[in-house]
Amino acid sequence: MPQPKFSDIRRFCEIDGWEERGRTRGGTGDHWRYRKLLDDGTILRTRASHRGEQIRDPGVWQRIWKHQLGLESEEQFWEALRTGQPVSRGVGEQTAPTGPTIPAWIVEGLLRAGVPETEVRQLNAREAQARLEEIWSQER
Repeated sequence: MPQPKFSDIRRFCEIDGWEERGRTRGGTGDHWRYRKLLDDGTILRTRASHRGEQIRDPGVWQRIWKHQLGLESEEQFWEALRTGQPVSRGVGEQTAPTGPTIPAWIVEGLLRAGVPETEVRQLNAREAQARLEEIWSQER
């Protein structure tokens, strides 16, 4: 398969119904930023350079389609571009949380600080808040 361009990622996000986000605090404005909330509560984030250049590193591209775009295969990306139809991510059975949940502001803070979502999901509310406070204390 061909290596995509950042302009392909922008087009994919438009087709797939992603929300375009403004600049983050301290951002340079050199990327478009996108966010998508999935039915299971997962928040996906990606960005695309203003330059429409090709993504040359196959490893970087694999991390983008798998982790940032939340796709099961690279083919889903190209299919969306070919057909102009959003990706079908299949809605499985969802169960309500059985215990206390982590407040959204804490989750958002951890994600913005670069903590992977998989790690955040393994924390309870108290651990998550402690982790965020630790991150904040190191920024000073």
